Amino acid sequence: MSRKRKRTSSQQGPPPAPRGAKPTPAQRKEVGPSALERILVAPWFLPSVLVVSAILRLANVLYLRGTPFVDELQLDHAYYDEWAQRIAHGEWLGGKGPFWVDPLYAYFLAALYGVFGRSLMLVRVVQCGLGVTTSWLAALLGRRISRSVAVGNLTALLIGIFIPAVYYDGTVEKTTLSLVLWTTALVLYFGSSVRSLLLSGVALGLAVLSRGNLLLLVVLGAAALAMHRAAHPSQRTRAVRAGAFLAGAFGVIALSTVRNVVVSGELIPTTANFGQNLYIGQVCAKGDGSYSCDFLRPDPHFEEGDFRTEAERRLQRPLTAAQISAYWRDEAEKAMSAAPDAVLQRAGRNLRLFFHQYENSDNLSVDVQAEHSPVLRLPVLWMGQLFPLAVLGAVVTWRAGRPYRLLASIVLVYCVTLLPFMVFARYRATVLPCVAVLAASAVVWLVNAARERAGQRLAYAAVLMTCMGLFSMAWPDWLADAHAKSVGVTLHDMGEDYLRRGKEDDAIRTFERAVAIKPELFIASLRRLGDLYLARKDYARSEYYMSRVLQLKPDSRLGRTARVQLYTSMLQDPRYRDDPTVQEKLAKARDALNAPAAAAARPADHGTGAIGTGNRDAILARLRTEAPGSPVWLQFDDGSQPSRDLVSTLRDVFTTAGWKVRDQRALSFRSKPGVFVYAADEHPPSYVQAVYDALVAGGFKPLFGTGYRDYYARQIAKDPGFHGVSFDDDQTYVVIVGPTG
Repeated sequence: MSRKRKRTSSQQGPPPAPRGAKPTPAQRKEVGPSALERILVAPWFLPSVLVVSAILRLANVLYLRGTPFVDELQLDHAYYDEWAQRIAHGEWLGGKGPFWVDPLYAYFLAALYGVFGRSLMLVRVVQCGLGVTTSWLAALLGRRISRSVAVGNLTALLIGIFIPAVYYDGTVEKTTLSLVLWTTALVLYFGSSVRSLLLSGVALGLAVLSRGNLLLLVVLGAAALAMHRAAHPSQRTRAVRAGAFLAGAFGVIALSTVRNVVVSGELIPTTANFGQNLYIGQVCAKGDGSYSCDFLRPDPHFEEGDFRTEAERRLQRPLTAAQISAYWRDEAEKAMSAAPDAVLQRAGRNLRLFFHQYENSDNLSVDVQAEHSPVLRLPVLWMGQLFPLAVLGAVVTWRAGRPYRLLASIVLVYCVTLLPFMVFARYRATVLPCVAVLAASAVVWLVNAARERAGQRLAYAAVLMTCMGLFSMAWPDWLADAHAKSVGVTLHDMGEDYLRRGKEDDAIRTFERAVAIKPELFIASLRRLGDLYLARKDYARSEYYMSRVLQLKPDSRLGRTARVQLYTSMLQDPRYRDDPTVQEKLAKARDALNAPAAAAARPADHGTGAIGTGNRDAILARLRTEAPGSPVWLQFDDGSQPSRDLVSTLRDVFTTAGWKVRDQRALSFRSKPGVFVYAADEHPPSYVQAVYDALVAGGFKPLFGTGYRDYYARQIAKDPGFHGVSFDDDQTYVVIVGPTG
């Protein structure tokens, strides 16, 4: 009996340490897994995580169904969708020039469209499946790095409930595809065989074709394999392993390179936008996570052409894609050399953006989308909450093995490579698998430290996490302003979407919400409100918003023109037809509209259809500041001989300046007297402004307006008999000469 008691006692291990004392090594060795670890390693845990991941993603897609931007795609989403449709219809080379943006996602969409037809809902459901796959792969990655099922399964959970990942999985955008490929590459990279490294290279090569800045990690990954003497003392073995990895990666990337050489004759490995992106990050950046350039429309449909046009205008010669990229790279480097302190300031802010709770978006604001999806309103898990845990994980695991150090190094290197450029939230999603493994390791470490009553270590961890939490969760003024601006831009775009759908009440409410954030940032919303209330004959509100436009932007020609239209419409209304106050306001509005042009030199033969020599030279001088071959479309009032004569004269001037006259024809309706410059889009190319400036320099008083393509579409929808200016698909503006005399 006594022997039995002794045996039982020995199986129980050493007695517990006194309260407050550190356990001995023997005691630590005998301590079993914590309750958390027992849950994490349970057979049901990982399948449950994957089910929860799928539910969150599918629920988000269903909640957002029917909301703005789900079916009416914008910016990058629309660009990839349109590109994929062209590929699916037989344009398998993907265009005539070198790739401008990463191509793989367009081919991924094209494959889905080719098999199932174009269904954006199907795309989103498939991407939800890829998101769940990423969670599963993250579990494998965590296990390989930590040798712990608990850490691996917790990694899967962190990615499964990471709300930005849930959001991106529901958007027609490349983040989901690049993330699953990158996670696959990491899992295979930490395998033991040469075959695994070859396949890792293939997966990483595909990831590069969906996220170009991963290209550097191909080289660094091979270098890490070549220098890993501890595991493989033989130099030949290390070379074979590094070579297999490189062969897999560059074998895939070469497909893009060869294609670019075939279509352009230039050696461009993936995309031809490095210089442009650096220029945006160093010259166009506003220091708050947004950017703008005078000549650049921030839309992938136009960016390539705008950069080309501006570079060729400045250099006065045609350029190849590689030359354009090199030109903008040089311009960016000049700006960096001239103001190194500004470079450091931008890098500091980009570092904050990279790890902050704020999802800085260049497409849609997650916050606005969250109004329609309760999933996106969940308080966990976001980058600001994950980052402090990841930093702690990097610190406590630094000596735990080379794989952990490689993960931390990947996060650091990837972040540093983005600092000279723009940092948007979807760019940082690439580091999510690495950050999640480090964070999961930190959670397990914290639980074990608490069980061991390691007060000093926990205190150090608390200090570290508090500092990192302040960095990633606090909102300095510039960041709060950036967030407000992002929300307002998305609201304005939502309002435009509502207008296209004919939902004017929703549009008005949305524009008013944008204006309420910061009126000076959303003058376009103020203009829209003025126009909408004018159409409803709510003149008081229309006048209020139009006046706000001119208070905030006194030189707005569109604002002055709108006010003239307002008072003209009021005088056509029986309620105000004989109102002297409105008549006086109209006279003042007309004077204000003509004031800038009155200061310009006026040719004696302004209305005769001829242009004086001095004014002709002034027009030529301004037109020649644009690239040769810049287009012009001319239309005239066929019932007026002076109108026809003036258009012919203008055609001769444009041709002399080196411009290309794309079209010259009579209007299909009678025009008002005067000269008009109507741009198809809200943000026309820079050469449209040059045309307006040239006409003003020549003594004309042209009326300038933008957004006429959408305006015409809305008017036709309301009144099929409407007479106005329509635009061809490739037409950016038109110069109209009405009756003169």
